[in-house]
Amino acid sequence: MLTHEKNALLTQCGPGTPMGQLMRSFWIPAMTAAQVPAADEAPVRLTLLSERLVVFRDSEGRVGVLEENCPHRGASLFFGRNEEGGIRCVYHGWKFDVQGNCMQMPTEPSTSRMCQNVKARAYPARLAGSVLWVYMGDAQPVPDLPAFGFMGLPDDHLYASRWHQECNYAQAMEGELDSAHVGFLHQMVNKTDPDNQALTGKYFQEDTAPAWKILPSEAGFLACNGRRVDGDKRYWRLNQFLLPFFTMIPPRPGDAQLVRMWVPMTDERCWVICVSWRPDAPLNEQELTAWRNGENSHRKVIPGTTTPVERLDNDYLIDRQEQKTVSFTGIKGIRAQDAMVTETAGPIADRTREHLGSSDMAVVAMRRTLMEGATQCAATGQPHPAAANAWLYAVRAVQTVLPGDQDVASADEFLAPARATPPVGAPATDVA
Repeated sequence: MLTHEKNALLTQCGPGTPMGQLMRSFWIPAMTAAQVPAADEAPVRLTLLSERLVVFRDSEGRVGVLEENCPHRGASLFFGRNEEGGIRCVYHGWKFDVQGNCMQMPTEPSTSRMCQNVKARAYPARLAGSVLWVYMGDAQPVPDLPAFGFMGLPDDHLYASRWHQECNYAQAMEGELDSAHVGFLHQMVNKTDPDNQALTGKYFQEDTAPAWKILPSEAGFLACNGRRVDGDKRYWRLNQFLLPFFTMIPPRPGDAQLVRMWVPMTDERCWVICVSWRPDAPLNEQELTAWRNGENSHRKVIPGTTTPVERLDNDYLIDRQEQKTVSFTGIKGIRAQDAMVTETAGPIADRTREHLGSSDMAVVAMRRTLMEGATQCAATGQPHPAAANAWLYAVRAVQTVLPGDQDVASADEFLAPARATPPVGAPATDVA
């Protein structure tokens, strides 16, 4: 249970807040590459960490991310003209390039030097792994992008999507780390998947109170949960939490890998960006269709928007008859089911009223990791050290069946893909 003060520390990510300072240590995933406008097309709005921004691509294809309000009199640059290498405010014609430099100030005399002294707030932006990344921190030089497994893959090896959720980023992400709910929220009625390791398979039904072990890592932790299966064995799943808001859950054998990103839009709303990938083969049409339909991993949205089809204001299209005969919830899609239980707690859950149990160990670890990181950044005034070590993110979520009496922390071969390995010659890191 958190106090009101700690709940505020965890959930408030705007400028000037400790959590906001922690978040700004890292590259922020903002949207999919497909959502970035083409060169000289109209800008699009973007809200990140309670800041209102615009995204555009100039005539040479460079991506600009600027504060939405023009530094002259505050008019919105969303209505600006993207033309000839920059975005021009339609109020007085002031024009800015992707770095925020003022290119033209036609309402000032030609002898004025004012144009050289005014800048729009601009953030570095990079396209990588089918995602637009934005750096909102102060470190110079800016850190490298996190070395997730999908970075640098061919386009046909990965699929990225983005939707928004009507709640604080932390409680949305808590649902991802809470593996104990799987045996209930996602189960089918009178049906079990023949694949034991599927979310609707027998491993999740036979033991609904898994054992937990948290293994700290240099950028977060491994949330290890083990269920008793096949008499004298344990089925272990190792979920990854990586600062500041990245999660990985292990795919069942043969499925694509994925990472989800729970990005604060405001304190009461968040973006969810999911990237699924295969490191050694193109994605197949069957899995792409399932993702677009929101059957698993990704969320089904209204075409051309980031608005989910099943959502809070339509009761997630719950079918009460299907709840009796088909699925435990009567709600289609695992992502929609997860959103229902987190969004209905309110935009910011009141954690002072919780009654936490042993099944909440990973949730508690996530909160502690975030709050300690935010407190550290606020105290030192420095970026979090994990942000400077891109290799910490070259990890996977994994699963296996081990002997029932084996300590998962001793299963070195199993843990190897889940643990980051520094590149040869890399200096030692002092990440806590």
